[in-house]
Amino acid sequence: MLQRLLPLSLICTLLMAGVAHSTTVIPPTFESLVSRANTIFVGEVMDVRAEWQTTRDGRAIKTYVTFRVEEVWKGAVGAVTQLEFLGGTIGETKMEVVGMPTFRLGQRSVLFAHGQRGISPLVGFMHGRLRIERDFAGVDRVRTHDGRSLGGINEMGTNRPSYMLSITPMRLADLASAVKSLAGAARAR
Repeated sequence: MLQRLLPLSLICTLLMAGVAHSTTVIPPTFESLVSRANTIFVGEVMDVRAEWQTTRDGRAIKTYVTFRVEEVWKGAVGAVTQLEFLGGTIGETKMEVVGMPTFRLGQRSVLFAHGQRGISPLVGFMHGRLRIERDFAGVDRVRTHDGRSLGGINEMGTNRPSYMLSITPMRLADLASAVKSLAGAARAR
């Protein structure tokens, strides 16, 4: 079995290296994230499960992340929802998609989902996931997909040097207000 998986893993790695080399994800602006998302919600990870799936190109690992939905800011989603991501780990076999967000139980995030199946269900790939962390005063704060401080919506879609970024992450309530305002204005048109 391991001898059969080794060539498949090598082929996947070489293919993914070519894709990673030729693929660039431009960080979307706040307006683009909101307008391109069918659903925007705050969710807490309840389950992370990787499975082998048969595709037209062969077998691949897909990871299913189940969220308890705390609040919906745009679109419609139930109290529990699941998103499907390409890649993951099963036993000692790992299929990695460079830049794919990873999730752990209990982790809270704001998710900008476009509702299409494919490599990632998130708008802007990894940029469609913002981390939520509670500060020492009990205030929910927002960070980028990779944990950097997000001082405000004006910092989204930019590649500012770290010395130009805000030290204090924006409040989740402020992000919610901005998303709802922009989504509401788009519906009114």
